[in-house]
Amino acid sequence: MRLFSFLSGKKPELIEKKGDRHFDQGAFGPAKLEYEKAAARNDASPSDDPVFKKRILKKIAESKHKLARQHTQKARELMEAGCFADANDKLTLAMTLTEDQALKAEIQTLMDQANDSLQVDPGETIDTVAEDADPSDLDMDESEYFTALLNALPPEEQEAYPGYGPNFAKGFIAMNQGEFDLASTCFETALDDHGPETSFIHLELATCRLNQNDSQGAKTLALGFTAHLPTSTRGWQILCEALWSVDEFDQALEHLDACPEGITTTAEIEILRGETLIQSNRIQEAEALYQGVIDSGNRDVAIVRSLAKTCELLEKPQQAFDLYAELMNRCTSCGSRPDPNLSLRYAETSMALGDPSEQVLDIYLDLANQDPANQSYYFTRVSEIYSKLGNETQAERFRQFAENKEEQN
Repeated sequence: MRLFSFLSGKKPELIEKKGDRHFDQGAFGPAKLEYEKAAARNDASPSDDPVFKKRILKKIAESKHKLARQHTQKARELMEAGCFADANDKLTLAMTLTEDQALKAEIQTLMDQANDSLQVDPGETIDTVAEDADPSDLDMDESEYFTALLNALPPEEQEAYPGYGPNFAKGFIAMNQGEFDLASTCFETALDDHGPETSFIHLELATCRLNQNDSQGAKTLALGFTAHLPTSTRGWQILCEALWSVDEFDQALEHLDACPEGITTTAEIEILRGETLIQSNRIQEAEALYQGVIDSGNRDVAIVRSLAKTCELLEKPQQAFDLYAELMNRCTSCGSRPDPNLSLRYAETSMALGDPSEQVLDIYLDLANQDPANQSYYFTRVSEIYSKLGNETQAERFRQFAENKEEQN
């Protein structure tokens, strides 16, 4: 299978959102991979968002830097435990991930210290260290990190995962740090420990296989998991992603139609149906599906947002704008702040309609504060709005701001 072939038809922004979810949970390894997939998809089929490429490259760099920080901290802990060879491996990986010169200097200092310590007592080999340590034990930091990862999971998984043992926990931590080969080994060991009964271990191993570009392995595991635990929407999500990766879109729809009655009309499953249609370039069918769900009385935020994005794909800015306006109004009524992407889509569809308001101007100014890396674009939009409003003085002022920011970048 060619690299990233499973992204066929998938908008880079959708992949970016998955990366954002991982990043927000502190899972910087998976976040990095999703951002890289989004960048690859954008190269093949550029986003309509003119600042997408700059934003995704920044997110890749940020996730790599965060991951390097994690590896560096783990290396410090390993050095304190006398595991200098293992620490050196972590530091070498960290050095390849970050471009931050201060962090590179810190890593190099630690590498020198680890190498010096290895040379001080050549009789203490790596094998000796391994004999003294029980690889199935979790240290305190690993235990705390595992607990933090569990807090982001549904209740059923939060309850089950601690019972799968330390090998599973080590695998789950490794997977969330992007170390998929290690995670795969740990999950396989956990399966041996736990026995043949299908469990969430199979789901996480399927997720791991998917990130290793082993689509068939992920598909087989996900099929077994959904047959045994059919009410888990995460199982259906992994199954769909495995099927999308080999362009088996009709099969994905057939499997979704076979979902248990209790979940078949949930927002999660309906969105998987819609995303399957979008990925197979059946965008009008996706629009009809989402509209039908809404007409049936389900105005779930995720459904409305998916329909709005589908309308954008179909170049229906008025319908998209109306839906984004509904979501913005919901945020206002409940006192919550709209997320930046929602604000941007609302503003962009307003611009596409050619009649932006002062509210939209304020949104771009707010986005410029939240996202300094893309200030040039936001200031350009502000300049355009001032020009439409007849204020050429302010229009020229922000045009200059935009040019200055572009030169700085």
